[in-house]
Amino acid sequence: MNENNKDSYAQDTLSFAVPPEARRPMPRPQGQRPQGQYPQGQYPQGQYPQVQYPQGQYPQGQYPQGQYPQGQRPPAPRPQGQRPQGQRPSAPRSQGQRPQGQRPSAPRPQNQHPQGHRPPAPRPQGQRPQGQRPPAPRPQSQRPQGQKPPRQRPQNTNQQPQRSAPQQVVKVKKKKSHFRWLRRLIIGLLTPVLVVFIIYSVIVFSLIGKVNIVETEERIAPSHEVYSSSSVRNILLIGTDSRGKDRGRSDSMIILSINSSSDTISLVSLMRDTYVQIPGHGGAKLNAAYQYGGPELLMDTIEENFYIEVDEYFTVNFTSFASIVDTVGGVEMEISDAEADAINVLLDSKEGKKLFGTPKESDYLNGGGTYVLNGKQALCYSRLRKVGNADFERTERQRNVLEQIMKNLMSEPTAIFSNMGDILGELETNMSKSSMYFMSLRLPFLLAGYEFEQMRIPAENAYAGSTINGQSVLEFDKSKTLDMIEKDLYE
Repeated sequence: MNENNKDSYAQDTLSFAVPPEARRPMPRPQGQRPQGQYPQGQYPQGQYPQVQYPQGQYPQGQYPQGQYPQGQRPPAPRPQGQRPQGQRPSAPRSQGQRPQGQRPSAPRPQNQHPQGHRPPAPRPQGQRPQGQRPPAPRPQSQRPQGQKPPRQRPQNTNQQPQRSAPQQVVKVKKKKSHFRWLRRLIIGLLTPVLVVFIIYSVIVFSLIGKVNIVETEERIAPSHEVYSSSSVRNILLIGTDSRGKDRGRSDSMIILSINSSSDTISLVSLMRDTYVQIPGHGGAKLNAAYQYGGPELLMDTIEENFYIEVDEYFTVNFTSFASIVDTVGGVEMEISDAEADAINVLLDSKEGKKLFGTPKESDYLNGGGTYVLNGKQALCYSRLRKVGNADFERTERQRNVLEQIMKNLMSEPTAIFSNMGDILGELETNMSKSSMYFMSLRLPFLLAGYEFEQMRIPAENAYAGSTINGQSVLEFDKSKTLDMIEKDLYE
């Protein structure tokens, strides 16, 4: 370069004025900035003005080699891998590179902050920044949606936790119970049974409430021990000829003996003319005991003479007996010619008309044969004494009618009980309501599964006829009679 060119270049250089804001700041200690200047990357709007050159001087990019206008810095060497200006990088920028046009931040010493910025105060554990809502408490064992549960660390930190294989969730099917159909079947069967049982209980209790229940009067203990068994229950059935309030006489006496060990129901007839010892009254016919002291004295006399334990009884009069037969639909009997004629005579008698009124044409029997006797006919049939072997056959007829009545109860027990409301008020008993109710529950099983047997006291070849105090009586053989009772009733 000649001297003239040097002078001209120096003159131009000296005449060039760099604006104050374009001047380079003085170097500052690392991590500090001049007061009032903006932090890194933030400048006043419009940024610093670009450097201007005198008109007509060196165009941009054309300078002598190695020389630059005052105020301009030579371009810093680009590290390996940087792209030329205006080209999009083909790969993501490595960590620490800055966007184009931004000044790199000076490295700041650890724990130092730019001037004018206060470091955040340490927050105590568990406190939240002001203005932030605390997270809602999460129930234990629950986690936010989409997050995995925290992995539990093993207690021994020296050992590496062993990662277990993921467990497969297996859905276990509940096995259907093999007995479900059986339960449904049982419920289906028990439901109608329960309904029938409730209806039956209501009907029975309403009927029991109509029975005349009396308290047992004072009893006289026998002078000896009597036969007794937990499997034997004896109920005395008394048929009286009472009319109205008159006690009357015991025209019929039958012991209903139920033996659960032998599954038998025994109907034991006590003949009215049997000569016995009545406690407190001496010797007399058996039917006199009821007239002297009622059912209690009659039971005491039976225990004293025949050693049969009896504590419960029922009494029924003539009219009630006929109504019971009509209620069960009558009784089927085989009648002889002599018995048919005797029945017709009793129906036409003064006593018969007094009890039942003038008989209908259909009430008369046309000779012997098998008949279904109504109530009036069955009562006359049970009272016959002058046909056949007197009182021996008479007690047999009574047992036959009673057995047929009990068998008819098996056909329609509910319908029969519902029609007995009018006649039960004439029955008298010392049996409690609960005892009668349980007996009614047991009665169908007794009638269906037990065998009927008939007995008579005194038994055949165990008595002798005689006359005592001008009365014809039957003296029974005590030894034979007791042996028969023990064998047939208690074994």
